[in-house]
Amino acid sequence: MEDDFDYQAVPYGFTHCFNNQCPKGEKCLHRLVAMHSTDQYPTLSVVNPHCIPGDANTCSFYKSIQKIRVAWGVKHLLDNVPHKDAEQLKSLMLSHFGRGLYYRFYRKEKYLSPEQQEYIRRIFRQKGITEEPAFESYTEEYKW
Repeated sequence: MEDDFDYQAVPYGFTHCFNNQCPKGEKCLHRLVAMHSTDQYPTLSVVNPHCIPGDANTCSFYKSIQKIRVAWGVKHLLDNVPHKDAEQLKSLMLSHFGRGLYYRFYRKEKYLSPEQQEYIRRIFRQKGITEEPAFESYTEEYKW
């Protein structure tokens, strides 16, 4: 079990599994969330016990515990890019992510997933910028 688990990071509505008989429970994200649930929320999304299969290997609710490396902050992402390219890159990011999501990245309210980081890396390469995009920080987060 994860000692550094932050229950506040669990997405709203994420399903909890309280099946303590499941042989795959130690490796299931739904079970991990249930083990760390608190009395802060009086209602939760829960796997219906009548829908749990007899054979744990066929459980459609199973989700392996996996962490991903995410990036935070794009405020200084374009600091070392020529102005002309920086304007075009920002325009591409705004059209791809949308204004709201882009500014959530900017204010570090939302992290950039590995796929989103790869998109930015790709548009840098399209502009001929070989330097790796410099996000402000990185953390390991659960893959919900």
